[in-house]
Amino acid sequence: MGKRKELEIVRHTAMNHLEIFLLEMILRQPHGHDDLEIGILLEGGVYLFLETKPYLLKKGDIYIINRHHVHSFAQAEEKNKILAFQLGSDFYRQLNPALAYLQFENTIIHSGVLHNRIHEKLLSCALCYFNQDSYYELRCGSWMLEVLYDILSGTHSRFTSEKESLLAQNNSLRLTRITDYISSNYSENISLQDMADREGITVYHLSHFIKKMLGISFQEYLNNVRFEHALQLVRDSNFSILDICLETGFSSSRYLNQMFEKRLGCTVREYRKQGTKPMIITPSLPADNVQMRFNTINAKEYLYSLSIQ
Repeated sequence: MGKRKELEIVRHTAMNHLEIFLLEMILRQPHGHDDLEIGILLEGGVYLFLETKPYLLKKGDIYIINRHHVHSFAQAEEKNKILAFQLGSDFYRQLNPALAYLQFENTIIHSGVLHNRIHEKLLSCALCYFNQDSYYELRCGSWMLEVLYDILSGTHSRFTSEKESLLAQNNSLRLTRITDYISSNYSENISLQDMADREGITVYHLSHFIKKMLGISFQEYLNNVRFEHALQLVRDSNFSILDICLETGFSSSRYLNQMFEKRLGCTVREYRKQGTKPMIITPSLPADNVQMRFNTINAKEYLYSLSIQ
């Protein structure tokens, strides 16, 4: 868990340029990082947002997130387990410098021969990574090079320019600063002008930037952040509606009720009275970072159980 204040820094703890982890994803606010990320949804369901476009991932799906591509996650109805691989570009651009500007255009691989081949190699790589046998670094590196080759030869891709890559990195940094600030200060009176002043750009520029990157306006995103925190207080506390409004930055109980009716089809009081809580009608970009990462021993045991099924 935790909030990042800049571009997400992926720490390669076991191997240089490669981090593999098993986790349950609940929320991950929009962010980007310098690494190529490939993941398998091993259990449950999760929403993956790639800038303005949401994808519902189901068990077995493989996803690909390019370097500096702004993305976020939100848990779907059931709990999930994600096996994620974050690969530093130094790993493969030393072989060919042009690969630093490689962009995969197939975001999700659902099924088929290519899917099965990549799925098998990724699981083998992860087991090798967590076992850490002699020279496991070489074997894991070999698996990942094969996976990259399979994706390159079996899907569509393109090469960006250095200018385009730098722009994507700067956009990712800027959006992460904005979402982190909102996540920490959502209960305050935050305005678009405040954020524009912090970024040193005009309100017009920032408004268009947020709309382009998130697909919604600044105010809509801020309201979604406030709603998620208000929903948690309604569900887990005995606070009055007025106190919840004060805690989460809503200007009135009327507006909070409007958000509940839009997102859940009921008022705050109706929601509290219901024994079985309704699911959110439409997913929105997540407001916070909540994820539970498995330690090495538990990850190894879980992956081994999959391999013998």
